[in-house]
Amino acid sequence: MRYFRLMVDERIKHRVEPASLSPLQVEDILSDHRTQAEDTPLFLAVHTDPRTVYPDFLEFPLPLVSDPMKTLLEKYMPGLEWKAAILTNFQQARQDVYWVLRPPVLDCLSSHTKWYPDHTLKHLVLRHRKIVSPMFRVAGLVESHIYINLAVAESLLRRPFTGVRVQKVEMATKEE
Repeated sequence: MRYFRLMVDERIKHRVEPASLSPLQVEDILSDHRTQAEDTPLFLAVHTDPRTVYPDFLEFPLPLVSDPMKTLLEKYMPGLEWKAAILTNFQQARQDVYWVLRPPVLDCLSSHTKWYPDHTLKHLVLRHRKIVSPMFRVAGLVESHIYINLAVAESLLRRPFTGVRVQKVEMATKEE
């Protein structure tokens, strides 16, 4: 099976950018443990201009997807838990609903993965036999990237979603 990293299409200029969050806030929101505030939506302030585009996928500060993209992804992972994220522009009194994408975290790193001295990812290599989900995050990475299988990637690219790009991920040729 082939796997891909789900990415923002950098060619989309003037895309909406939510306010940044600290790494601890991001990890808390993306973690699997539930809190009593789980049902409350996350409010993120945005600043826009007349040319601002609201793409179907945002990678920073959290992986966020639009309603139509959420509907498609739910077909591949029906049990996936979602958290609403309301992008709020106070100047224009506009609110748009996005969803925090929180797939399972899998321990599927190959020993062939390469790292920078600051422990950030240099070159990712995955172990195929350890992957049991069509969408996932990789355990042990500082980055909170989303990875998808070929079927999900093809399905996303066949539809008229904006701001979505995929990048092939290398797989270990020999299982460790």
